[in-house]
Amino acid sequence: MPYKHGAYGDLLPTQDALPPEGVATLPVYFGRLPVHQLMEYEDKVNKPILLQSFADAVSKVGYSDNNWADFDLCEAIYAHFKNSIQAIGPIVVINVLDPEEMRGEESESASVTLVNGQGYINSDKVILNTVAIAGKVLGTDFTAEYTPDGEKVLIRDLTGAMVSPVTVTHYKVDPDLVAYTDIVGGSTPEGVKSGISTVDLVYRTHNIIPTILDAPGWSHIPAVDAALKAAAQKINGHWYAWVNSNLAADENVETIAEAKTWKTTNGYTGAGEAPCWPMAKKGDRKFHLSTLTTATMQMVDYNNDNVPYETPSNKQIDITGVILEDGTELFYDQEQANDLNSKGIRTAMYWGGRWVLWGPHTGAYEYGADMDSRDKFDSNVRMLYYILNTFQSRYGIDVDKPMNRARIDTVLNDFQEWMDNFISDGRLLYARIEFNETSNPVSDIVEGDFDFDIATTTTPPGKSLNAKLQYTTQGINILFGGEQA
Repeated sequence: MPYKHGAYGDLLPTQDALPPEGVATLPVYFGRLPVHQLMEYEDKVNKPILLQSFADAVSKVGYSDNNWADFDLCEAIYAHFKNSIQAIGPIVVINVLDPEEMRGEESESASVTLVNGQGYINSDKVILNTVAIAGKVLGTDFTAEYTPDGEKVLIRDLTGAMVSPVTVTHYKVDPDLVAYTDIVGGSTPEGVKSGISTVDLVYRTHNIIPTILDAPGWSHIPAVDAALKAAAQKINGHWYAWVNSNLAADENVETIAEAKTWKTTNGYTGAGEAPCWPMAKKGDRKFHLSTLTTATMQMVDYNNDNVPYETPSNKQIDITGVILEDGTELFYDQEQANDLNSKGIRTAMYWGGRWVLWGPHTGAYEYGADMDSRDKFDSNVRMLYYILNTFQSRYGIDVDKPMNRARIDTVLNDFQEWMDNFISDGRLLYARIEFNETSNPVSDIVEGDFDFDIATTTTPPGKSLNAKLQYTTQGINILFGGEQA
């Protein structure tokens, strides 16, 4: 630090995301990222990476502002940290695109014209640490770095001795080599995890419970959706997470009727997921509704003291229309959006001068069908997950301690007080925790197994508000000087 004498001021970068200690909802995204933009990416493949802001994302995993078709998780980075409503984080991203394995078989060359000692390779797939110039040393004679939009590589001559044009060799990453099976992933006999199974690494790596899973560019594939739902239950043997998924929005699913049929046929009917349809746009950008739902859920939770008792439905999202995958714009009103909702499909629509998410239900919902009441609304299920996750997190420290009556009463009183606060705030309607003899036979207790029974009524959303207006002739008396009855 230089010697200072006086009064100084430093202008710092914008804090473009909410601090991680202030947010309890943690989304985990699976897909492809342009980590080839970094010089070092060995620890960026099939590893949970915590991102707290846009600048943090660019430095850790790279960013493409335009090519979300190849680098789909850049959509999530934009939706959380560059939307025009409110930046919200942190998020965890798990990238399956490995530049070491998923690249062209042979190196390529580009002729770069230098102007004032710098020029460009016009490609967003150049693996940065493979850039080479014959007889020159990277970092000493020249530098290579991606432009902020991630579209091309800037070459700078550090010596002033290069003759233009200069031939630059490099390898290119090939995102098309990623298959849905890479997203699904798995675990080797040695315990090496990949794809969705790496969600098990989130808690032990970052000490934060993963609460929402999303694979925006891939969840329209039924096998990926099934893997997300399977992984979301009992993560690390404990944690429950919600899944935001997408239905296909291609040439096979172009209408509301087709979306409703496709949803059921392909098994997007989980009580712990919200299937979304169609896609959305903002200018030339295309978004999966699952991404917008995930970002909105995190923001709504944050505004509610991190308690997920409110649905993201009817909350503003940063879009200008709804589209199919090929960009075809769709036009429908609330009545048609409600038709999707009646089948447990979340959508988006224009209402009240803004674009909003529309649909508070789970994938298990179908209007008129017999179903468990707890599974009707996303906020109901997420609140139950929250209670279970909190109990496990709070009392894990008591495992293996002597379980005498005083400790049992401490758990009962402490957790009841915690839930009572939600009742007084209207976040729960009823909650009771008990230690019952019928749930704890002697055979269990001598094994050290203790069960606490929790009963709760979650606060349902006001899905419809209806005014019943009736005409009456009683006001006619006013015309004859009488009083209104």
